[in-house]
Amino acid sequence: MFNFHIKASNFLLIFHLLFITTIVRAGTISGIVTDKASKEILPGATIRLKGNGISFTTSTNLEGKYSFKNLKIGQYTIVVSIVGYNSLELEANLSTDVAVVNAELELHTVVMKSVVVKSSGGSSERVNEKNANQIVNVLSAKTIQLLPDITVANVMQRVSGVVIDRSSSGEGRYPVIRGMDKRYNTTLVNGIKIPSPDNNNRYVPLDLFPSELLQNLEVSKSLNPSMEGDAIGGTINLVMKDAPEKLFLQANVSVGYSTIFGSQPFESFSHSVINKKSPAENNVAGYVATSKDFPKDNLNLTNKPNPVNSTYGLTIGNRFGRRRQFGAVISGSYQDIYRGTNSSFFFPTSQPAIGNVPAFSDIFLRNYSFEDRRLGLYTKLDYQLSPGQKISLFATYINTNQFQTRNTIDSVLSIQRTGPGNGNVLIQKRTTWTEQTILNTTLQGKHDLGKRFLFDWSAVYSAAKQQIPDQAAFTTLHAITTNHAGVATSTPEMLDGQMIREWFHNTDKDASLYLNLTYKTTVLHRNAEFKAGGLVRHKKRDNYYNPYTLAALLSSTSTAQLYTNIYNAQYDFFGVYAGGTGEINANTYSTTENIYAGYVQGKIMLTPKLEALGGLRVEHTYDHYQTVQPEVADGRFGTIYYNDLLPSLQLKYSLTSKQNLRLAYYKAISRPGYFEIVPTSTVTDYFVLNGNNALDRSTADNVDLRYEFFPGKTDQVLIGGFYKRIKNPIELTTQSQSSTYSSALKLTPVNFGVATNFGAEVTVTKYVGNFGVMANYTYTHSRVTTSKSYLSRDASGQISSTDVSDTRPLQGQADHIANVSLLYKSFKNGLDMQIAYVYTGSRIILVSPYLGLDYYQNPGSQLDFSMEKAFLKKFSVYAKVNNITNSPLTVQIHQPNAFLTGRYALPLQESSNAITVQKDYYKLSFLLGFRYHL
Repeated sequence: MFNFHIKASNFLLIFHLLFITTIVRAGTISGIVTDKASKEILPGATIRLKGNGISFTTSTNLEGKYSFKNLKIGQYTIVVSIVGYNSLELEANLSTDVAVVNAELELHTVVMKSVVVKSSGGSSERVNEKNANQIVNVLSAKTIQLLPDITVANVMQRVSGVVIDRSSSGEGRYPVIRGMDKRYNTTLVNGIKIPSPDNNNRYVPLDLFPSELLQNLEVSKSLNPSMEGDAIGGTINLVMKDAPEKLFLQANVSVGYSTIFGSQPFESFSHSVINKKSPAENNVAGYVATSKDFPKDNLNLTNKPNPVNSTYGLTIGNRFGRRRQFGAVISGSYQDIYRGTNSSFFFPTSQPAIGNVPAFSDIFLRNYSFEDRRLGLYTKLDYQLSPGQKISLFATYINTNQFQTRNTIDSVLSIQRTGPGNGNVLIQKRTTWTEQTILNTTLQGKHDLGKRFLFDWSAVYSAAKQQIPDQAAFTTLHAITTNHAGVATSTPEMLDGQMIREWFHNTDKDASLYLNLTYKTTVLHRNAEFKAGGLVRHKKRDNYYNPYTLAALLSSTSTAQLYTNIYNAQYDFFGVYAGGTGEINANTYSTTENIYAGYVQGKIMLTPKLEALGGLRVEHTYDHYQTVQPEVADGRFGTIYYNDLLPSLQLKYSLTSKQNLRLAYYKAISRPGYFEIVPTSTVTDYFVLNGNNALDRSTADNVDLRYEFFPGKTDQVLIGGFYKRIKNPIELTTQSQSSTYSSALKLTPVNFGVATNFGAEVTVTKYVGNFGVMANYTYTHSRVTTSKSYLSRDASGQISSTDVSDTRPLQGQADHIANVSLLYKSFKNGLDMQIAYVYTGSRIILVSPYLGLDYYQNPGSQLDFSMEKAFLKKFSVYAKVNNITNSPLTVQIHQPNAFLTGRYALPLQESSNAITVQKDYYKLSFLLGFRYHL
């Protein structure tokens, strides 16, 4: 017989051991969720765990993994679901410490009689890039939503190989793809080319488009015969939202602020008094305007303290009918954004000093205030007539009104300048209202003609217009002198000379018809597809320009008027300014353009892994322009036409199911802008802009090579190289108005022989757990050789100009471009965060006719941040912060700096090896928003 005496200490030891055993026996259920067919991971799948009196829910991470920890040993049920896939229920037996339960989901299918429509989950970006016929980069709607950007132009800077040209507000406007200036790119909406509201050019300002209207953003860097051929740099396709399979509703609102208005005022003006039509348009022919035709309210600037930015968005869509045969989606966006710029610019004289040392006549110190009211509307209707027969109608309407004020302090360097801070000072106030509109309506049909033939067509009407009514500017003058004690004195402010009132407007209307016939067959027991089609487009473009110049009346003592306010200022037409009918010149013109194109294209699997797609496209271009100049004027009208043969070949080799190797060749063209082939003459801030009716189109041979690796639904590695040989590249260059080097400069488009452009791109996207990185880097190297002038003094003391050969990069091309985004994404917590960095290397933004005087934009970077946090399943809050480091735009001339010290020292000079000629600051801006989605 044994006696057990359990002491208190022994009892505690036994209890502790039992507790540890219980903890050890707590188990974990984990696994990975994949697509059953493709074996690709499925991030964001919902996992529900039930059993043993508990119920938990979690989501798969970016690697498709999930886990439940600290579970009791026992039996559990797991339900796995994700949009687009059939739900799956699995049993989990946690009999040991760890149980691994993987899930393979099957795509959900909707059967419409004999037609099967499949929906896929995961990353549409990776799928589209992998399966595309051409070399393409894709950003999905979800990626775009989470970026710090709210316009398509700013989204474009996240794509590899893309640099953004910015407007004077600092807002991204035009993309430069792979060092090819914006003129070499084409913009499409749902695969349809759209006209531009730009008054001079073909390229479309992408800041007009709110980014939230997009389903995908596709940037194609090679062309197929079925694609339009005027895209040497690339094609930008804005894929708008499509009708969803079930009810979809999303709404958002945000408010924000541009911090530059903490240091400078936002200045506004009344635009309700502005007449959309000039006095000449509003009245009978031959009408002579008087000063009463020019109101002054739009030149009375008032301060608006702390203006608040705001955005609003709404998208709703669904499918209807017994067979869900009718689909509809409506999407709208409205943005009211206030921006400001603080700018310094040194205005050059037309002729540099001996040795091509630059000379400057003025220092412009400018404060800009911008209000952009941006409206975007999109709707799409589609109807499944019968299996294989579908009709779609979509319409896009984009409208932006920008109200801009500009205050300029102009220190005149060349007049009465006795030292720094002395001389005449001009103050100019200018107000501008710019309205730009794009309308595109497209009716499309897709028809199965038996099992092998497919016929599709598109009937398109598009219109773009721009109006700048009554751009108004006036100038006052006073003189500043500084005595030996350093005390500055100023004379009273007087009206100086002129008041300028200008009306601009232009329209660009397209009527187009696209036809395509596809035949699917087999060749040598391998799948093949042959396609043929064509395009007819009739374009009508009208441009109107009507400027008026009024002179300031003299005072009663025949001296300049003392300026008190704009309402007391007296202006009228007299003397050399007696032209109250407005100026008639070549800037008022009309252009007709007809394009006829046809193509044949074939795609065939040469081997089980090698696909070839190639063919030939033929395009005929006819342009006729007519100006309002007198009949005796040279170049009053003209006709231009040409034909282009554009072959292309794409090879895609599937190394594995997740890896492709691509090789592409294509030939492409770039047509001149409309104003470039018309002998126009427009006075801009810095130059006189002239047309050139001897200008020829550019053509290019393009070769691309790319390796693609898609290890998962979200990850990718893209490594590629490209080479372009461009014949007759078009660039703007400045030229003197005459051989006597008059004070005005003209900016003229010119063909520059042959240029080359080559480079390499690397794109990497990788997630580890909840953390990820998206990065891309592009190296670009271009060269073009042109003739430039070098000024010297001969033995007799006379200035002579010598033509010398100069080899330089193409205008707009940056050697180095980089994007890096650090990401955090948690499906479980509904949290997305990213900090995005963009770097752009040095690039030429203005080509000079003089050796060594090209204007280079300095290397620059921008740091942005965004986040979105979901709550209560249907709601989220978000933030977007731009230009965190207040990075300036700096422009320099790359030559020894003679303006660092001395009598002619200039401000903002930082380097002895480069002359700073411009510096603009924009400061930080932010938005805080709320989103609802059903």
